Amino acid sequence: MRNLIWIVVGLFVMSCQQKEEKKGYYITGTIQGFDDGTMVYVNTLNESNRPVAIDSAKIENNTFTLDPEEVEKEDLHFLTFKNTGGNVVYIGENYPIEMRIHRDSLRDPKIEGGPDNKLFFEYINTMKGYGEQRKGIGAEFMKASKEKNQDRLNALSKTQQQLKETEKTYREDLVRSNPNSVVSVMALSDMFSVKSNSTKEIKELYAAIDPRLKETRFGKNLTGSLEQASTAADIGIIAEDFSAPTPEGKELSLKDAMGKVTIVDFWASWCKPCRIENPNVVRIYNKYHDQGLNIIGISLDKTEQKWKDAIQQDNLTWNHVSNLQFWQEPIARAYGVRAIPATFILNEEGMIVAKNLRGQDLEMKVKELLEA
Repeated sequence: MRNLIWIVVGLFVMSCQQKEEKKGYYITGTIQGFDDGTMVYVNTLNESNRPVAIDSAKIENNTFTLDPEEVEKEDLHFLTFKNTGGNVVYIGENYPIEMRIHRDSLRDPKIEGGPDNKLFFEYINTMKGYGEQRKGIGAEFMKASKEKNQDRLNALSKTQQQLKETEKTYREDLVRSNPNSVVSVMALSDMFSVKSNSTKEIKELYAAIDPRLKETRFGKNLTGSLEQASTAADIGIIAEDFSAPTPEGKELSLKDAMGKVTIVDFWASWCKPCRIENPNVVRIYNKYHDQGLNIIGISLDKTEQKWKDAIQQDNLTWNHVSNLQFWQEPIARAYGVRAIPATFILNEEGMIVAKNLRGQDLEMKVKELLEA
């Protein structure tokens, strides 16, 4: 009898040890809304940013387990399900990960994992909250604008600026506090993309990141972007002067086209997003030109007549210049423009104070600068 007890105790200890041995990259999930037998796939992205399945399992009794190989470099991974659209995004890291998923809300799973996943979902949820605040401010701004409530517009402009500063500070603090997390590289990539910080500032923050993370997919992409970025047209820099032909064949310089606030607008007749944004820019120009707003448009067109026709069709009544050299446009190259529309907002001294603002964000920045 004593031997039997010790055998049972031994088996219990072994089972506990085996359970504890589940370390590294290992996923357990509970899932609702799927039939038993439905395949679940773990996917990563290859060098061409195409999804590649690296593990799979069947759903049984509303559960699944996945045991992918250990990752050498942390990256975004995502679960997909056979015959189902959507996916579940998380960080592939060498820690056990628990997931609670429902088919009707794949974008809102409950995931517990290692430090990278914890930080990742904190970051995602925080940025989602900032996005909701921006949306609310935008709706209030439109309402106040229609009602011509100047006091409310002034208050909303200040609130918008405070939110931008809060969001900027949050990202900076996250990066400084987590130099060993791939989430910091993601945050830096977002900062570079939305131009919340100057290239110089981002480079300084990136310099403190663990060199190992610079070899990840996000790290390599960010390194390449920073190497190509032009610091000659960075936020906080006095905009480089230029001169080019107008549609009438005269030479016009940036210096001669400036106002209290100046928008340097890179566009082209063939650029659909530019043409879609033009009515908003026209509205802002008509509203604020008498208060000191000037715009100079630089076209990346190749054909003079198409350039002139687009100016007339879209009622772009501000100054325009172009060398008609397409992507070889020397002004665009000097300003590091690699995609259009691209805008640079200058204050009265010619300093670049913002980039690539559109819609309500552009109007609020113009209003803020004119009232400064």
